[in-house]
Amino acid sequence: MKVKDVMVTDLVTVKADVTVKKAVEVMNDFEIGCLIVVEKGEAIGIITERDILKRVVVEGKDPTKLLLAKLCPSRL
Repeated sequence: MKVKDVMVTDLVTVKADVTVKKAVEVMNDFEIGCLIVVEKGEAIGIITERDILKRVVVEGKDPTKLLLAKLCPSRL
């Protein structure tokens, strides 16, 4: 089996200026665990369920106000 046989070709992206809550809604809609974060049409990072659990839930941050731009763990 080759990687191309199991890889996803349709990536789901979300803009950096959306809230964490909106990002979670997108993940739920597509039944996925991570999103590519984009800014000005360019990928700037990735956000995962684990990132949200560690950086939002555990730290008691408000997902309705926190923007992905502030949470994105790395810039590509």
